[in-house]
Amino acid sequence: MAAYRTQIEPREVVHGTPHTALRDVIAGYVGYRSFSSRPVVRQLFPRGFVVVLFDFESPQRWLLGREHLLPSLTVPVLGLHDRVVRFVQAGQHSGIAVGLPPRAAFRLLDVKMTELANRRGDLVDLLGRPVLEVVERLAEAADWPSRFTVLDQFLLSALQVRPVDDMTGAAWHRLQRAGGAISIAALADELSVSTRTLELRFRAQIGVSPKNAARILRFQHAVHLLGRDCRGGLSSIAHECGYTDHAHFAKEVRVMAGCTPTQLRATLRRP
Repeated sequence: MAAYRTQIEPREVVHGTPHTALRDVIAGYVGYRSFSSRPVVRQLFPRGFVVVLFDFESPQRWLLGREHLLPSLTVPVLGLHDRVVRFVQAGQHSGIAVGLPPRAAFRLLDVKMTELANRRGDLVDLLGRPVLEVVERLAEAADWPSRFTVLDQFLLSALQVRPVDDMTGAAWHRLQRAGGAISIAALADELSVSTRTLELRFRAQIGVSPKNAARILRFQHAVHLLGRDCRGGLSSIAHECGYTDHAHFAKEVRVMAGCTPTQLRATLRRP
């Protein structure tokens, strides 16, 4: 799932495997429980999927560097974003994060994904009372496996078959396989469509342009490599991820993560 870092201690993190019928449409489940009596920083880096946070114990949250509370959302939905999301929170926090590939989110929510790109929404506003019932059942469940089963049941019933075109799916999977390291013109040629057609379909069903989607996936690949104990240096990571050179890599990391590659690597490897 997403590259996610928090200063909160102590914390509990439990990974869950979706039902077999959901394996191709759900990136995964991550259960979490933490508590802090003081404000702490959380940050979520750009990644190639939509995140739904089924919080059944919600803390107070503030935008980093701001004094006002974030709007209260029962079940936050975070669309694809191309900048790190940072906020401050304090208190008890328990829930499950669900990672949805963009086209699975499109099927679930039945909205143009541009409405969620670089934004936060509330699943209750989009799907109504059944979501509130899921939150109640998650809070009442005895353990994490039971909670994952609750989400399996909800998503199996909620992921309706909606019209999605095969071309957008093929383009997204091709970008994923390439880790974003493919030109959009070459991608359009492979699919025998114009770059304009590709862009229109992407904005509706993915939420961002093909070029921005490639940037996000390339950054996600870099985050994965930076978080591992790789022998290669930053220049080799830049090359493997398809950046033009180290300077291009450093510029993109600064834009998307707000720090240098060295600082990002230190953050990702922090215990």
